[in-house]
Amino acid sequence: MEEIEPDLAVCLIHNPASPEGLFPFLDALLPEGDPVALEIIVVAGQPEHPALARLERSFPEITILENSGTPEPVKARNHACRLASARYLSFWDENLRPQPGSLTTLIRFLDENPDAGLAAPRIVDPHGMVLPSVRSAPSLATILCLHTPLGRLLPAAPSILKKHLLTEQDHLRSFEPEWLLDTCLVFRREVMDEIGLLDEGFSAHYGDADYCLRAHQAGWHLHYLAEAVMLQSKPETSPAPRSHNTPRLVGDCTRLLLKNWLRPAKMPA
Repeated sequence: MEEIEPDLAVCLIHNPASPEGLFPFLDALLPEGDPVALEIIVVAGQPEHPALARLERSFPEITILENSGTPEPVKARNHACRLASARYLSFWDENLRPQPGSLTTLIRFLDENPDAGLAAPRIVDPHGMVLPSVRSAPSLATILCLHTPLGRLLPAAPSILKKHLLTEQDHLRSFEPEWLLDTCLVFRREVMDEIGLLDEGFSAHYGDADYCLRAHQAGWHLHYLAEAVMLQSKPETSPAPRSHNTPRLVGDCTRLLLKNWLRPAKMPA
């Protein structure tokens, strides 16, 4: 019997603080998979945890990988991507719940637009309010406003952050942003083949921003698809807490800024 090539690899980092958190995610995801062929890869720091053993019994189609002793989400996501065989790959927050037709919308759009390298859905809270999953490219000014006292002291800070967070953009319509957050990020295999995996020099911050900038520099288009809707069931909880005053944050910000300044300008088409 011929093996079916998966359409979409769902790559997840299991949050050990919520051992049962993957059950409702998979209960919501799998019914939406048809007619999208899925492969589901979970990276877990404790793959022998009783909750994950129950998960494997309940969902034998998933693959659980050991986290190789690193808490860094960039390395964990790359670990999952190396194993994936699907045409498209994706990163997810396990608190998301795909809404009817969302996966089909994402895959159909990418199939019909070969220059579209990456796509992200519209994410809403339980009340239907949009939780923006896109940003403008981070600059020195935005990083200083986000992560230093300048965010409270600089008169221009509100304007800088409003532009960065795209608060005046209509998130009920699709558009092409500069940065798609890895809360739910779908990208085609050809992007990975061309520009590689996530930069493992990033610990916990801005790895997704760097990947989007690299993809854009290589000529790929990034798309926010308002028609594809995901519900975030509760506030995001990251496996690696994003403290705003740590050496890792400083290192990630510095790496992003240096790479951005050193990144050659894209030649006009």
